[in-house]
Amino acid sequence: MTASPSPTVGDRRDSVSVWVDDVLDRARTRLPLCAIAVGFPGSGRTGLLNVVSEGLREVDVPVSVGMPTGGDSAGPTVVLADDLHTWPSDLVARMATMVDAGTIGLIATAEPRETDPILRAVLDLARRSATVLDLGTMSTADVLIHAARAGLTLTPATASQIRRRCGGVRNVVTAALLAIREEAAAAGLGETVDEPAVVERVARDHHHRLLRGLDPTTLSVLALASSRAPLDPESLAETLDVPYETAVEALDRARGTGLLRGADGFVSAANDPLRAVVGNRRLDQLRRTSVAVRLRASELTVDDALHAAEAGIEDPRLVDTLLAGAADATAARAVVLLRAADRLEPGRDDVRLLMAQRALVSGDVDGAGEVADLRLESARPTEKGIEHWVGIAALVAAQRGLGSHAADLYCWLGPDNIAAESLSAVTALVAVGDRASAAAVAAADAGRPPVGARAIRSRAVRGLLVSVCADHEDGDDAVGLVVRGLTSAVPGGRDPSIGRTLHAATALALNSGDLDAARALRKAAGDSAAGALLDAEIALTSGDLDMATRLLPDDEPAGAVHRLRTHAVRLGLARRNGDSSALAALWTGAPALLATTEIDLYLLRPLAEFWQAAARLDVTASIDRHISAADRLLESVGNPVTWAAPWHFAGVQAGVIARDAELATERQRLLQGVAGSNATASGLVAAARTWMALTFEPVGSVDDAQVAAAVAALRLRGLTWEAGRLAGIAALRTDDPGRSAGLLETARSVDADRRRPRPVDGLLTEREAEVARELLQGFTYREIGARLFISAKTVEHHVSRIRRRLDAGSRSELMAALRAAGYS
Repeated sequence: MTASPSPTVGDRRDSVSVWVDDVLDRARTRLPLCAIAVGFPGSGRTGLLNVVSEGLREVDVPVSVGMPTGGDSAGPTVVLADDLHTWPSDLVARMATMVDAGTIGLIATAEPRETDPILRAVLDLARRSATVLDLGTMSTADVLIHAARAGLTLTPATASQIRRRCGGVRNVVTAALLAIREEAAAAGLGETVDEPAVVERVARDHHHRLLRGLDPTTLSVLALASSRAPLDPESLAETLDVPYETAVEALDRARGTGLLRGADGFVSAANDPLRAVVGNRRLDQLRRTSVAVRLRASELTVDDALHAAEAGIEDPRLVDTLLAGAADATAARAVVLLRAADRLEPGRDDVRLLMAQRALVSGDVDGAGEVADLRLESARPTEKGIEHWVGIAALVAAQRGLGSHAADLYCWLGPDNIAAESLSAVTALVAVGDRASAAAVAAADAGRPPVGARAIRSRAVRGLLVSVCADHEDGDDAVGLVVRGLTSAVPGGRDPSIGRTLHAATALALNSGDLDAARALRKAAGDSAAGALLDAEIALTSGDLDMATRLLPDDEPAGAVHRLRTHAVRLGLARRNGDSSALAALWTGAPALLATTEIDLYLLRPLAEFWQAAARLDVTASIDRHISAADRLLESVGNPVTWAAPWHFAGVQAGVIARDAELATERQRLLQGVAGSNATASGLVAAARTWMALTFEPVGSVDDAQVAAAVAALRLRGLTWEAGRLAGIAALRTDDPGRSAGLLETARSVDADRRRPRPVDGLLTEREAEVARELLQGFTYREIGARLFISAKTVEHHVSRIRRRLDAGSRSELMAALRAAGYS
């Protein structure tokens, strides 16, 4: 079938056919007639009126194109009025009176007009007999149907693109399809048609013709819409310097063109034609005037400020608006806003500081480091606010794996100048074992007014300091202080220091065997990028290998430290799963990661995973210098039990794995030396002694009571995978079938405990838990978003994360898991 640019009744949807039939029936039976087809330019209004005109002539109904000059004895004349919105108002008013009196019938077409009172009166007459037809725009399905009739086969994606570029306007879509068909017919064998380019050309030509026919005021309204300026009549009147009524009429005309959609959003395909018709100078002038109007009214939005900055408008209030918007925006949008602000006022300190902070949040470590270095190059420690720049530079150094440089930055700043950065400073200084400098920062902070935020922060500071006290024997005190400090007032998700702080705190909790504290800290991280890696580390430590696999981020993280931690989890999973080939493949990248990262206290656990993986692969010699560096770090702070005991226990495990009795014995000696009277560390000593005996001593040298005590000690520290492994080794090392069965049962019990689902609240963030409850009540994503004041897309992302964490494949599995967790 050959498509035609002029619509026919057969080409229209059912509603159009019904409308035409109804109009013709009314005219034939001499019923009162007032019918109007409303549509945008190009919707086929004129062609439709021609179809009706032919039908009227076929049934001998008197027709007049325009107002009739006389009467007709056979009945009232039917007036055909195309583009009624362009007719003089007095003529339309007189016509409406004659229609209402039955003197004439009227069949008309018009663009949409919401504020024209006379045209609305005619529309009200048509509504009495339900003869108003809204031609609307085409859907993607309509485009596909028309394409098939034109002999074209399109994908839904191509049809959707055609609809968008043509604004869904029927005649423009038809012209685009015909042009594509003609290009295809003219193409040589094997040549393809650039369909998007053809559509773009047709749409551009249509928009250009349409815009050329508009009056200057309507063009100005569309120009303002293209820059996303507000289109309320008051703003328009002031911006265009026209009376209020004129602004209302111009806005009505602009909407009638079909170039404004939704909330008066300008059709993007018409941007280039608009620029060609209006001119860049006039566009810039209108944008500047609009911004000036909004500045006078103090109604400037963030988008307004961004567009004004892009247009080259300079005003300090623009910078303030952009800065305020960036504080609450996503990382990517914040960077755009801040760059615009920096162009307006280059070198403004608060703008560049926030720019560096948001760059860090978005993973742009190098970008943040460049800005910080530039600021600190000629800075003095006593400058007001310089501590925040030092904080940025220290975070950059830490993410690059240069913990000593981060500590040096805070030492350069001095304890008296650190102020609000005290927690970050202590975190950095404790990491490298600089206990004296950390204590000086804490002492200086303690001398400041004890406001709420500082009092809460000081708990975490004291906890970190306690953890590196060599004579400290109760690690739980340190963990408790840190948890109470951070969970009371953890930095916001947009604060880049949150990742470093929570990594340090969680490492402390895991080293102390307090998984509940680690989970509480992880929950405080919210939806930040730091949280996902913490999830995986906690799951690996607790022995939940399936959960660790699901929660490990897929994307390669930014920063050397995050890459090292992620690789450590992967190595740990491969080793625990007994996957030697995967372990060997992963090891190829391990030495390079270790070479680029300084080991600090918070990285001892990841390094332990590297150590044990190397022992399994018999390549321990390749990382001996990193092991020695960790030993020297611990010795520099007196081997504090919280950090040293788990490290030396990992050394015993490495010796056992490598069947290196000398290494295991040496690490056992060091472990016993630092454990002292610490209860939980003493449990590690017993577990290490039992494990060594099972590996290096004759069968029967370890009794069931020793194994049970060792298993219990490991379980107490949350090391359930290690506990099950130890019980399994003990079962294989006995010749007594009864003892072997009992030990195997112990191993199975530990494994069952490891795999037992725990309350979902331990894994879900607070927001995810809210989404879960709403989901179980039967609300849709859109409804949940409205109830929680987030977008439906954000709800979808939350549900996807919940699915991964609960290993729920289908919706029914997800719902069942959530109900089982008590969310119903």
